Amino acid sequence: MAFAAVERLIAFRYLRARREEGFISVIAAFSLIGITLGVGTLIVVMSVMNGFRFEMLRQMSSISGQLGVQGSRAGIDATPELLAAMTKVPGVLSATPTAEGQVMAVAGDKVRGVVLRGVRPEDFKARAPLSAAIEGPAELRDRYRGLCRADDDKPIDWGSLKDFGKDFSVVVGRRLADLLKLKIGDTFQLVSPVEVATPLGVVPRAVQARVAAVFCAGMYDYDANFVYAPLPDVQRLLNYGDMVTGIEVFVADDASLAGARRQLSQIVGTQAWVFDWWQANIGFFAAIQGQTNVMFIVLSMIVLVAAFNIVSSLVMLVRTKTADIAILRTMGATRGAIMRIFLLDGMAIGGIGTLLGLALGLAFARNIEAIRQWLQRTFDIVLFDETLYLLAEMPSRIEWNEIAVIAVMALVFALLASLYPAAKAARLDPVEGLHRE
Repeated sequence: MAFAAVERLIAFRYLRARREEGFISVIAAFSLIGITLGVGTLIVVMSVMNGFRFEMLRQMSSISGQLGVQGSRAGIDATPELLAAMTKVPGVLSATPTAEGQVMAVAGDKVRGVVLRGVRPEDFKARAPLSAAIEGPAELRDRYRGLCRADDDKPIDWGSLKDFGKDFSVVVGRRLADLLKLKIGDTFQLVSPVEVATPLGVVPRAVQARVAAVFCAGMYDYDANFVYAPLPDVQRLLNYGDMVTGIEVFVADDASLAGARRQLSQIVGTQAWVFDWWQANIGFFAAIQGQTNVMFIVLSMIVLVAAFNIVSSLVMLVRTKTADIAILRTMGATRGAIMRIFLLDGMAIGGIGTLLGLALGLAFARNIEAIRQWLQRTFDIVLFDETLYLLAEMPSRIEWNEIAVIAVMALVFALLASLYPAAKAARLDPVEGLHRE
């Protein structure tokens, strides 16, 4: 729709209300503010929800691989030949055997159920989310240590991986170390559900473990519940023999995922099944997507309500400009020209509000974690509890296609809200308008 220069001039003059039209200007201002807040809120909420879903999947896959191979109750015989065949699959970077089980961690009077996961020392060191806080590159190390900083900001002894693999030396999660009051060099007991016969009867098999290092993955589920130990030690404690419970497979990129999964399924045959982390947690991620969709619909109502204010302000503007419209019609202005003038007024309110909302929303979305930290320090409140949301930082991921949808939606609402007042102005009879005046 093309707007003539005179139509633009008249439309923008109408937006600058005179003193007697101040109430109309106030309603228009509220419309603009409503659209700004609605668009900005939508962008922030959608970015946080997208960030949460993306960060959860990224953390899971970077710790445990994009693909997993799960065996039967008897486990998987992860022979060197099997692992070599897996790594030869196009797109596969590595295939690492793991053995894990539920055990009880006992440290003094502290008792907690944990997941004991056995890995090879070289595999543990290769996983940045686990090893970065201990001995990663400086920038990565500082980032992960910052995720699990102490509440009193005292320095944390993260230990070293040089003893990992000796005498049941283990690496525990940072939050788990706090819960069990463990420090580097401390020993604690790991009690397995496997029973062993003794002169005193059948008792659970237990072992003394020594804390070699503390890891911080930035996910509460891992940091508070996982203990990593050398693979052979875990196999002995849980009575697995030479078998493993799973093989974690890392692939180069998502494009390689489907093809690698098919070929790996052919390699392992019937002794195991291959899954990806999205499939394994489909219910969890589907719930997040459902919440995202509901939030989008609910918050879109803010923009819709603001659009109704555009209707009110333009209807009142048409009433106050009845004489002007009549004069313009007698001077030769067409109904279409009158309609375009008031459409332009409504679209100007919607367009400016949308632009301000985009700027506000993107600014908040890009700095949401810094804003959260500032609010928590200033008002001494907890806005993002990692024990509930599983992540140490509030995530944010801007999806530009969603930003475009939000912007277009706001503009469409503004256009639709402007149609009725503009059509009413265009239908005004010039003789009747002059007679009223």
